[in-house]
Amino acid sequence: MSMPKVTVLMPVYNGERYLRDAIASILGQTFTDFELLLIDDGSTDKSCEIISSFTDARIRLVKNDGNIGLIRTLNKGIDLAAGEYIARMDCDDISLPQRFEKQVSFLDKHPETIMVASYIVQLNADGDETGSWADDIDTKTSAEIHEMIPRANCIAHPSIMMRKAIAQNYRYNEKQKGSEDWDLWLRISQDGLKIEKINEVLLKYRVHPQSATNAGNSGMRSQKKIIKVKRTFLFSSLLRFKINSFFFLVFYSWIRSVARYIKVYSLPLFLRSTKRILTTNPFRVFSDHSKLKEYLSSNTHNLFLFFPYTIIGGAERVHADIAACLADQKPLVFFTGFSKNNAFLSLYENNAKVFNIPHVLNYPLTGKKAMALLADYINKQKDSKTLGSNSIFYDELLGFLSPNVFCTDLKHSFIYPGNQEEYTSIPKILRLNKRIFIGKNAIEKARRFYFDNNIPKEYAGRIIHIGNYINVPAAYPQKIQNEKLKVIYTGRATPEKRVHIVARVAEECKKQNIAAIFQIVGDMGTVINKTQYPFIEFTGEVIDKEVLKNIYLSADILLITSDTEGFPMSIMEALAFGVVPVSTPVGDVPLHIINNETGFVTSTIDGEKVIFEMTGFIKMLTENRQLIQSISVKGFEYAGKNFQYANFYNSYRKLFGF
Repeated sequence: MSMPKVTVLMPVYNGERYLRDAIASILGQTFTDFELLLIDDGSTDKSCEIISSFTDARIRLVKNDGNIGLIRTLNKGIDLAAGEYIARMDCDDISLPQRFEKQVSFLDKHPETIMVASYIVQLNADGDETGSWADDIDTKTSAEIHEMIPRANCIAHPSIMMRKAIAQNYRYNEKQKGSEDWDLWLRISQDGLKIEKINEVLLKYRVHPQSATNAGNSGMRSQKKIIKVKRTFLFSSLLRFKINSFFFLVFYSWIRSVARYIKVYSLPLFLRSTKRILTTNPFRVFSDHSKLKEYLSSNTHNLFLFFPYTIIGGAERVHADIAACLADQKPLVFFTGFSKNNAFLSLYENNAKVFNIPHVLNYPLTGKKAMALLADYINKQKDSKTLGSNSIFYDELLGFLSPNVFCTDLKHSFIYPGNQEEYTSIPKILRLNKRIFIGKNAIEKARRFYFDNNIPKEYAGRIIHIGNYINVPAAYPQKIQNEKLKVIYTGRATPEKRVHIVARVAEECKKQNIAAIFQIVGDMGTVINKTQYPFIEFTGEVIDKEVLKNIYLSADILLITSDTEGFPMSIMEALAFGVVPVSTPVGDVPLHIINNETGFVTSTIDGEKVIFEMTGFIKMLTENRQLIQSISVKGFEYAGKNFQYANFYNSYRKLFGF
């Protein structure tokens, strides 16, 4: 029997989900002179059964004695290969029919080329094409590949075909786990050997959160990996006394990678840790840690809620409401962020056991211990359930919780595209049993994000919508009549709220002699120079519910000037008390606020245009009191129909199985 021209080297480890399609794509090649060398690396699923179901004589199955890992399996495959050329293939990818024909022809015609790759198109877990890989498309020629390789990998490993003699000479480096392909390209390039790329898509490259490509490839871990690959290559080159111009290209790139890592990750982390040590009372930290440890050692709970702050805010009120509707389950509530005050703390203490532990979690000497303590405790409790919202600590804790623990998070908004933080959430998404969104608009953005980042549809199916609620009066409230319309803003002065636009609207109304007065409720800090706006009443934070109720009863219009939101609680409160919302078109606002029906929405979030349009709305309403009365009543009726407590209560109880 003659030797095949090509050996297709395909390692397999628990690949049953995509393996059949991968094999079929090889057997369907227009070039037929090949052997398909499948090496099973100790699979525990049905991979071997799937392979055995094919009867093609070109298939050769080899089974490892247990799991020896990808790199050792690849090197074993190089030794076993019978072909002149070796084509790589992964068990979750798809080779297009003409791939081998075109790559064999290229290598036959260009003996100076030792390896040829191709462009790839990415597939997500569900088989949808999700676009190209930028570094792949940007490197078209051998020279461009040689220039890029010292900085970044630009070749998709399963797209390559190389000469067997070269593979036998170089082999894969077991010290470069997870980057064995890039290391091989580096060593080949250092020796001046020519790598080419066919500038067309010949492989569908599957990228999904569980794949080796995606594992750990985000943020700090990704940067560490890049630094390690280059450092290992450089050290190996020094041991082999192989120092040339390419070595210095990699060395320069390594220096830049290290500097970037220090600037972005290491230095800020060091400064934060130093600040914690210098500014935190260690006696308080160790005392809080001891109290937590002592309590957990003698009490049993199975419901755990993780929230960041105890301050006044819409999100914080929702968190308190969640704790209240689960009060009979005796939840443990952990506050993990540094709050400016404890204004809302009492709302939780009436319904749960509370631990305010940001100092413990962020102190260098206790942070890891507290993480381990809580993870161990939660894992040991029977039928443990957890929920977190806006808590960085909870996001990290998820990685330490056992699969038996029910995990969910609550999203008040979702910014995509444009928010890098959402990308760091991908590992968390894979662990969550459910994700709660308060807004339907945010759900659509999240599903788009899932698709674009190759997250399987099953995870999108875990997203649920639970809207917030508000206590709506039984009857339309008796409004306080003002000679001038009263316009209010209630909330925080965080950047996305853009409270300065409220002040600008007030200033413009004054300039135009519009019959309106303005009141800003909330801690403005230094965001607004109050002396610059003497015509605005600044009330400061309001904790008392009756005081806040009277503010709404005396108000005619509520302004929301944010550039991002989910669905503001202040709009719900305004509708419940007959106040007309005038808002930017953010989050779910356009779903609830209809112009001339339940309020007004600007056509844009552009600051200057928002000022112009909001001023126009206020002027129109001052001239038409009948219209504002009509909208006030319709808004109240809408709130009564759509923001009921029963749905909120029942949804959270059902979520946790209570």
